[in-house]
Parts: sequence; C-alpha cells; structure tokens
Amino acid sequence: MKTLKNQPNQESWIAIGDIHASKGPLIEVLNKCKTYDSHSLVFLGDYVDYGQELEDTIQILKIMKRKSIFLLGNHDEELLSVWRKFKQDSEKKEKILAYYKITEDSICWMENNLRLSFETESAFFSHAGLNDLKSIQEQTKEDLIMSGFREELDHVTPKLVVQGHLVRKRVENFGNHWFVDTGCGWGGRLSALVYPEMKVLQSGR
Repeated sequence: MKTLKNQPNQESWIAIGDIHASKGPLIEVLNKCKTYDSHSLVFLGDYVDYGQELEDTIQILKIMKRKSIFLLGNHDEELLSVWRKFKQDSEKKEKILAYYKITEDSICWMENNLRLSFETESAFFSHAGLNDLKSIQEQTKEDLIMSGFREELDHVTPKLVVQGHLVRKRVENFGNHWFVDTGCGWGGRLSALVYPEMKVLQSGR
C-alpha cells in the first residue's frame, strides 16, 4: 500500500466516512456531493463488513468519474490479508468470495487502489488518524488503520487530521482532529465533511 502526498489542486475536498458495504447511503451521499462538483473525494476506508452490498459498493467506486482517493481501513485489510494468504487455494478462495459476496476483480481493484494515507497542504487523511506519540513520517500501517486516539493532534501537525474508524453520533472534532464515521452499515448514517466550506453531508436513516 502506498502513501500519496501533496497532489496539486486538492484544497477543495470531501472526506467520506466508513461505508461498510451499504450501497444506498453511498449513492445518497454521492448525489449530495454533486453540489460541490469541483471538490475531490477522499474515501476514508472500511468498505467491507456489516452491510450486505459489498460488490455493488465496490462497483460504484470503481467507475467514479471525479478525482477520488481511496484509503485502506482495518476491515479492508482483514479481507485482503486473508485473500493474500489463500488465493492460491481454489477451494478456500471461492469460500472467501462467497462469504464476502464479492468478485475476484473487485478484490484486485481493492489491492491496487487502496492507500494508507493522503496529504494536502491543509489536511492529512487516514482511516484511523495518527498515533499521537509519533511524527507523521513515523506512522506505521497499524497506526494508520487502527489508532484509537480521540483528542486534538496539533502537537503532531498543524493540518486538519481527518479520519473514520471511530464511530461517533455525528461528525465532530477535537481541535484539528476530525471524525467522520457515524455508523453506516450498522444503524447509523453515512457522513461526509466538505472543505473549505466545513459542511456536513449525510444519508438519511
């Protein structure tokens, strides 16, 4: 998995929280994103588990026409690690595909397109934020997909740190640290944070 840094024209963005195999909320939020059609989309990971529409969800992401960044979540890594371990075993491979209700092509897309982090002049994005005891350069894969830190992070970076992973009742922040996962796939809504407008977009229940 690669880290993508400092791409041009990325200072208008929409960070979209954990989708968890929920096609309907994803379509609803993407429709609301059309109001901000010059903004890039940053998907914060965890496309897998809880919901029952993983293949449909990945198909929507695969054909995105606008500039989009797809980050790796811990649930995605669980699937991909099992896939890497057993994909040469045809029987176990078929069981994995059936269990997750996903095609091999879509797993390959995930392997090739999910990144650990994304950074602009204004913000740093990863699925699980940052380990607050390390610099950005020192963050490991485990830090970026599994960190549980819930407070401000201005002692690590002056940029906004935008993450999913930790479920909140609403999009909220502690100083420069923003949380966008609001429980989609298991009772909550799919949420998105729009920058620089600092607006929140959400699916219905």
